[in-house]
Amino acid sequence: MKIGLCVFPKFTDTHLTNQSTHELGQRLEPSVLYLASERPGDVNIFIEDNDPEKAKDCDLVLCSVYTRGWKEFQKFSEKVGKEKIIAGGYHPSADPAATAKYADKVVTGLTSNIEEIIESPQKGVVRGKPGSRKMHRELVDMKKMRQIYPDVFPGMMTGRSTSSVGCPFDCEFCATPKLSDRKMTTYEIERVEEDVADLKQRGVKAVFVSDESFTTRPQLKEVAQVYGKGDFDVLYSFGTATTLTDEKMRFLAENGWHSLNLGLEEINTSYRKNRDLASAIELAKKHGIKINLSFIVNDHGKSLNESLQDYHALFQAFCDYKPAMVAANFMMPFPGTGIWDRYKDRVTEDDFIKFDSKTPVFSKEKLADWHKHMAVAVQLAYYHSDAYKEVRNFHNGDNLDLRFRELEKQFGMENEGWRKWFDPEKPAKTQIPEGLNPNEKENEMPELSSGKRKVQTYNLPIIK
Repeated sequence: MKIGLCVFPKFTDTHLTNQSTHELGQRLEPSVLYLASERPGDVNIFIEDNDPEKAKDCDLVLCSVYTRGWKEFQKFSEKVGKEKIIAGGYHPSADPAATAKYADKVVTGLTSNIEEIIESPQKGVVRGKPGSRKMHRELVDMKKMRQIYPDVFPGMMTGRSTSSVGCPFDCEFCATPKLSDRKMTTYEIERVEEDVADLKQRGVKAVFVSDESFTTRPQLKEVAQVYGKGDFDVLYSFGTATTLTDEKMRFLAENGWHSLNLGLEEINTSYRKNRDLASAIELAKKHGIKINLSFIVNDHGKSLNESLQDYHALFQAFCDYKPAMVAANFMMPFPGTGIWDRYKDRVTEDDFIKFDSKTPVFSKEKLADWHKHMAVAVQLAYYHSDAYKEVRNFHNGDNLDLRFRELEKQFGMENEGWRKWFDPEKPAKTQIPEGLNPNEKENEMPELSSGKRKVQTYNLPIIK
């Protein structure tokens, strides 16, 4: 049987809703490569551009669908025919009934038993079984993989590895609990050893360990040692602040960990998983591990002035914590998450194309454009700050540096042009698009449930 493997949005997608000068961008081996059939006689092909004509030449097509690729998947199914399609991934797990209109079988949750599902006569919705599988990297051109990350330089082969899936935490904005039921499935040490050997054989120098809750997994020390033996130039993973201890930081450092990615998340909301963020960062500094912070900008129901205060609070947090990298994400209310019910009446299927983390979902036109500029400007302000100079040299030619040079060009922020939008020395200064009222709100803010909103105090002038 000839089996096609597709991801939606397509692998070659730029992750931007508008045309731009976008030559650099994060690109990791797609998770659908774990689902290549290992039945004798099956032939797997990865269709990176989701060309329906290539899919029609297959007996079966396995489609992994992310919410942002939902509309693209619908059109693909209509051209290829649902009878050829088995669909899984986040969006099918969140909305299996809708997906069943476009796929012969809909697999919900994490899936390791793909051969069993292919052979089963059962159609409609089926639940996958979590477990470990080999990633078939031979189906993709590894030279196309790219990581925008500190100390990862052009020409350096990059890859990712997974030693566990799932997360025991229940952050209301996160899609993982829907897939994993808040359970962790850990892979055997032998499987991780095989994956490290495969990465080494392919010449990979930078490895992202993509477990959603890596520092929570059992046998963490043993797994860290396996990755450490790979002797990679850059080795990093997610970390969960509340799970980090001095002992864990010590053996991660001993096994060559470059950095941990922690979630700062929404600046005025606290979550259980990051309540010990400050102490975790101190432990990382003690053991020489860099910290990278992701943050969420929630643009819903806020005026420009209120959002400006949030951006300044973010900048201050960056200067206090001194991460090696910061990564912006706009709030995306995914179906099935804890926040979906509060936002679902404000989001349509046509809005899913905005779920690239770099596009405001709720703000309209001029305010949305302002947010796009501000999210870039606040990061550039930090990278050019005295605080960041204490961490590392920003303009060193690595992929992080080159990506932000690209963004400077895209947003017209060369030669410190970002100061027109965000200037930490002049808190009330920002470039306001013509006709935009800085105090006008486009929506009302919904109530929070699990996240506890804190009141922030700002001593910033208000734009009139």
